[in-house]
Amino acid sequence: MEIQKRCKYCGKLFIAHTLATQYCSRQCNGKDYKRKMREKEISDYLESNPQDVPAEVSSQKSVLEQKRFLTPREAAAYLGIGKSSVYRELASGLIKAVQMKGKTLIRRKDIDGLFDRAKEYQTRTGKIHKKREYYTVSQIVNKFHTTRRAVWNRCEKYGIKKVYQGRNTFYDKALVDIHFAELIAEVDMNDYYTIDQIMEKFSMSHAAVLSFVQRNDIPRITQGRKVYYSRAHIDTFKGERENVDPLYYTYKDIHEKYKLSKDQINYYVHNYNIPNHKQGRLTIVERNSFDRIIKERMSTSFLDKEVEKRKKQKKTDKVPDGYISIKQIAEQYGITEKAAQAKTREGKLEKLFIKHRNYFNANAVEQLFNRDPEKFDVPEDYITAQKIAERFKITVHHVHGRTRQAKVPRITIKHINFYELKAVEELFGHRVPVSESVEGDSIEWITGEQIEELYGLSTAARRTLVSRHKIPSIVKSK
Repeated sequence: MEIQKRCKYCGKLFIAHTLATQYCSRQCNGKDYKRKMREKEISDYLESNPQDVPAEVSSQKSVLEQKRFLTPREAAAYLGIGKSSVYRELASGLIKAVQMKGKTLIRRKDIDGLFDRAKEYQTRTGKIHKKREYYTVSQIVNKFHTTRRAVWNRCEKYGIKKVYQGRNTFYDKALVDIHFAELIAEVDMNDYYTIDQIMEKFSMSHAAVLSFVQRNDIPRITQGRKVYYSRAHIDTFKGERENVDPLYYTYKDIHEKYKLSKDQINYYVHNYNIPNHKQGRLTIVERNSFDRIIKERMSTSFLDKEVEKRKKQKKTDKVPDGYISIKQIAEQYGITEKAAQAKTREGKLEKLFIKHRNYFNANAVEQLFNRDPEKFDVPEDYITAQKIAERFKITVHHVHGRTRQAKVPRITIKHINFYELKAVEELFGHRVPVSESVEGDSIEWITGEQIEELYGLSTAARRTLVSRHKIPSIVKSK
């Protein structure tokens, strides 16, 4: 931006690069500032020592006091303010005036009357509220271990208004505690890197680290002169961690941080309904929710309650009659153990913990699953995952994965999934055993071992060849 302006001090024309620029150089700026300070000192002295006021000045004031009407320039001299301030108040309506051709007149009596009907003086930033508590800047600096400039910048960023009382500046204590809390919060070094750690681990210079975190907008925590950067974000960008949203944990991340087994992680995720979802082959768990649950679990009050709860439970090493395990439930109802755990947890069934295993009442389980065929009908052209696995000689886990990936139509009846038979046959048709193939099939089939011997291929090369060229194959039933 280039604007032609006239210097406020020397009057020369110059090119300004901002709208606020008023001087052509630093020298003019300094000289004008000194002139203003000198005039202010003179005016203050003359006000305190009226006997030293020059005769021409006193005569000018006496002349203005005798005139009934004043021009804006004379009104400014009468009030001791700038002419632009007088015009501003004329526009706002505070001072009344009459505009004639080429001249504006103000009645001196109206100027004197302004002080008779003046309103109570109010500060621009408000007043101290008696029912609220406030911090001074010095108190904020001492409590949160920061600088005065950082306090001003942070208060401006979060809109914390300042109020004045005399020469002191105050900030609302409640708002400051909320927005400054992270400056003194304990930093978990399992989740953050310092600049020195980043430099050492990735062999980067100090300037390269600053450029990297700024370019990739890495989240950070600042405490005084120390800055901590998110470990998950940096590891993701540097390829040290799988490409997972930094706001989530993988099971591997949780194990490294909290030393929990997979079963323990599953317990927390499912019992406390922590948000999670699949990302490719990984299950990712929301970071903040998991950290909060672990923190609550590790608190003394929670541990005391857990101990009392365990004391009230009946201690026995023998499984009572009428109780079955998760494995037995899965086998009985043709579902996976993971699904059985989820359903019993959803139904909030009471359980017995015996020899590191959970056992449930068989009648309560039967009522929960409610598999009585008279109470619901399954369409003829639908089949369960268990039957699909038996028919095509594959695992139930593989059935669930392939049907979900291929989006095979399914219906859920009494907590059990049934898949459309036609879509299943199209998906797994190439796996039909030889004994079930169509009679009179003229296609000649050879085994994998015969292919390897005939063409001199290794097992890996043969599998790659079949997969790359999509060569039809069938599975021979045992």
